Amino acid sequence: MKLGTVKQVQVGLVVELGRTVRNLDELSQLGAGSLVELDSICGEPVNLLAGGVVIARGEVVVMGENFGLRVTQLVEEEP
Repeated sequence: MKLGTVKQVQVGLVVELGRTVRNLDELSQLGAGSLVELDSICGEPVNLLAGGVVIARGEVVVMGENFGLRVTQLVEEEP
């Protein structure tokens, strides 16, 4: 197989702002305008995941009317 073919495979990326755990009762009460507090601190780097694995960290930026991610650190593979 040629390496060029593999490079064309599309991978979904996810920017993770933070995490939290809630019980089903709390989830059932969510509606428009609800706020969900996350475990991250405003201004701290966010994670970029590919296939559920953190591959980089960065900062959220505004790009026109969209949000983007400025990569500030690539995460090294663990041995």
